[in-house]
Amino acid sequence: MSSLQEAEARAAVIAKELLPLITAALVRKAEPRPLSPREAAIMVACADVGRAVDRLEQTKFTAAERRARITLETAARNLRKLIDLREAKYARK
Repeated sequence: MSSLQEAEARAAVIAKELLPLITAALVRKAEPRPLSPREAAIMVACADVGRAVDRLEQTKFTAAERRARITLETAARNLRKLIDLREAKYARK
């Protein structure tokens, strides 16, 4: 048996032993990483914007529309600040 054939035979044995591990790694679902506090704050701010949009839609053409519009503007401004802070953090790296 030549050295090439021996190397191929050894490689086949190693590949056969590694096949279950590789298959398990491919089948395993990736676990979601936890949100950082900054990301969690952005998600909360997004929810606030959504609620403010809903409130504005419900109060259109009523006396409460002005207050709902101000609430939406405030929520959007807060979200923009959080996103700007996040982008500034990554821009420094």
